[in-house]
Amino acid sequence: MRLRVALVLALAFAAAACGAERADNPLAQGGAPENVSWPRKGVVHWRSFFDWDEKTLSEAAEAEYIVVPTAYCFSPVGVPILARLRELNPDIRVLGYQGVLNQGLLWPDTVYLETTLPFALDIWRAVRDDWAWTDTGDTFQIWPEAIFLDPITGGELNRDLIDEIVSLYERYQQATGYVLDGVFHDYFTDYLYVNWMLEETVEGDPDLDDDGVPFADDPDEQALLVAWQKEYVRAFDERFGSSFLQVANGHLPQVDAELAGMLNGIYYEAFPNNRSGFTDCEGLERLVENCAEGWLRPVGGRTWSITTNDELEQNNWFCLVASLIAGCCYTEHYEGSVFTGWQLAVDCGLPLGPAAREGRPDSILTWRRLFERGEARISFDHSGRRSEVVFEPAAR
Repeated sequence: MRLRVALVLALAFAAAACGAERADNPLAQGGAPENVSWPRKGVVHWRSFFDWDEKTLSEAAEAEYIVVPTAYCFSPVGVPILARLRELNPDIRVLGYQGVLNQGLLWPDTVYLETTLPFALDIWRAVRDDWAWTDTGDTFQIWPEAIFLDPITGGELNRDLIDEIVSLYERYQQATGYVLDGVFHDYFTDYLYVNWMLEETVEGDPDLDDDGVPFADDPDEQALLVAWQKEYVRAFDERFGSSFLQVANGHLPQVDAELAGMLNGIYYEAFPNNRSGFTDCEGLERLVENCAEGWLRPVGGRTWSITTNDELEQNNWFCLVASLIAGCCYTEHYEGSVFTGWQLAVDCGLPLGPAAREGRPDSILTWRRLFERGEARISFDHSGRRSEVVFEPAAR
């Protein structure tokens, strides 16, 4: 059935506070934190951070960068909280989380949003005429309570949609004293589908170019979807400069070299499998390959990938050790994409060299990397399952 717009964003947080403007523009400075400790940490928190206490802020400040929803970052409540985070760690980078071609539903006349989350309301208004539809005329969704946006108009890339979004970022960046150091794209894809939770409510198949041919059977439409996402990245780069971080979720930047070369990091959700059906061993090897020189574009001499997986308790540990081997960041999640602090600790010091690969995939394969105070090591059996995940302290 046709989706009705009748859902308000369920958000609860503190009363509005005055914005705190940064004295300088970090986008003009470039570079990256010089003093990075290992293991490298990043925070990914897809909800409000308005209720964070000083303890949580202090733990978040241990990270190289933090990902939080853009609308909260640009909020009059969020700006001073992020300013406090920068007081605790002047080198931390703040990235705004934003869905790619995916707009959550809300009531556009909500007074609360006008005063506390104005970016959420403004982006809703900016893209209201860019909804995507199925071949039966239904609103198209790939996620519950959100509308997919159409990157194609008149058989060509919808460049106006890109300009609307990037210009909105620019306006809010200027108004908040450039509170963001980058953007987190969730997520880039070359495949569209109706979410299994929506199969009984969304009629038809996606048809972005409205030519009567479903997306799955239309190579031209598929190519335009990928091309739009690359133009989207280029637009941020052109507007904000190459020091503005862009980190992306999704399978596409893991396999598309052109897209990866425009990005600074990849988010490995549900690492090492990323819900793609490959083995733990294949997941780690893809991470190492993606983190190697020449895949992503570095900022400040480094790339900014990050691993996470909270489906099993031991996966947080696997993500940590894998990040040591690959040279990327890791984060800890225990109940969804919400940061609740650090529970794992490794005193490894700095790496003494690159990672080494030993053995054979059809037998025992081991990745290892030496650090000042020990060795990170992950081994896999012939099936690709992990058989050992350790950081072994050096003998004293």
